[in-house]
Amino acid sequence: MTLPEIIGLNVKWYRYQNRLTQAQYANKIKFKVAYLSIVESGKVNLTCKNISLLAKSFHIPPELLLNEETAKLAKNLPIRIR
Repeated sequence: MTLPEIIGLNVKWYRYQNRLTQAQYANKIKFKVAYLSIVESGKVNLTCKNISLLAKSFHIPPELLLNEETAKLAKNLPIRIR
């Protein structure tokens, strides 16, 4: 996995743990849903500023967004949050 993919999967993991849809989370952090979608798919290189913003929104240290083990868990999440 590439670093953007790991970060994206971790964002998805923490968003799911907080029971937020992409739309709810995007609204919370002032991102467009389309941008959040490409972040979670690992198709964008995030700035340090955005990584910090994402981590703060989940109340976690930024390094947790780089955790490959959590990213692997996120691959098994359902597509939609109910």
